[in-house]
Amino acid sequence: MILDRSLTREITYTGIAATIIIFSIFLVARLVSLLAQAARGDVPADLVFTLLGLRLISTFDVLLPVMFFLAILMVMDRWIRDNELSVWAASGVGLRRLLKPLVIMGLVLATIIAMFALFIAPGADVKAKTLKQQGLERAMVSAITPGVFNEAQNGQAVYYVEEVGLDDNTLRNIFTYGEAQQREGVVVAERGFQQIDENTGDRFIILKNGSRYEGIPGNADYRMIDFETYAIRIKPVKKVSEHLYPKEMPFGDLLASNERAHKVEIQWRLSKVAIVPVLAILALAFSSLDVRRGRLGRIMGAIGIYFLYSNILGFAHALLKSGKVPVFLGMWWVHGIFLVFALYMLQRRIANRSLLPGLDWLRR
Repeated sequence: MILDRSLTREITYTGIAATIIIFSIFLVARLVSLLAQAARGDVPADLVFTLLGLRLISTFDVLLPVMFFLAILMVMDRWIRDNELSVWAASGVGLRRLLKPLVIMGLVLATIIAMFALFIAPGADVKAKTLKQQGLERAMVSAITPGVFNEAQNGQAVYYVEEVGLDDNTLRNIFTYGEAQQREGVVVAERGFQQIDENTGDRFIILKNGSRYEGIPGNADYRMIDFETYAIRIKPVKKVSEHLYPKEMPFGDLLASNERAHKVEIQWRLSKVAIVPVLAILALAFSSLDVRRGRLGRIMGAIGIYFLYSNILGFAHALLKSGKVPVFLGMWWVHGIFLVFALYMLQRRIANRSLLPGLDWLRR
């Protein structure tokens, strides 16, 4: 039917536009955060955009329901202002008839969100954690590049090597700046090599035939020390826990587990899917055929209901994690309450009444 195609097309286009805008804001915010982490040495600089993409993937299941909700609100608001809903109503097509295309769109979107929430987003979180750890370890191992100044330990040490032997990887003409025994100093050496302690796994630079200069020349505490062998320990990168948190675990492993935390995670992921049809009905309930009721009140009321819904879901999630709510009840009671509430408001709207009893004065 023309109505179904028109509504589906406009919600799709509006949703895509809104998604691009919101995701752009999200990308900028996350990019600034990742660049700050890269500047501190917490994230490899060459993986910033890869991690940004993985972070974006992991948020799809949260942002897509909101975009769907906003798209319905914006399309219905435009139809109200252009009197298209009034024309459809005069032709015998009311708000109840709009449920069909919205349900179909909701089912398609819910399927996509389920794929992200149950499988793709957890995998993206694990991939991001693995890449971050591998990148930091790779940067530590290859931290010394001949011919350039190399920072280490978050900028607290600087190394310079003129050349590296092709046969034995011997470092030649070495300059280092750093702190030893709470005294800053400069070390120069003719040659050196990298060594990893077999017992501790710590990485050292072993310098041969050089000198260490500490303090400022001319001051009383200035000193120069010649040495035959001098070892500099390279502080290892902070290890990322290999343990998978519930939000990172594959859905199959969660289903096979009897732990409460894993059951809670299952319900949290499924809640991201269950919220879609409830939001669709809520958005439709806030559509009014009477343009005199004002668009601001409709939009702000709908957004307020969404924030109330999401906050109560978060509260229910916290109660479930703390063990104050039984697992079988989970967060389904929140979805049930808002579903009944949405259907009740939609029924009143179909009857051309105010959303809630006692608010008929708002129609004036």
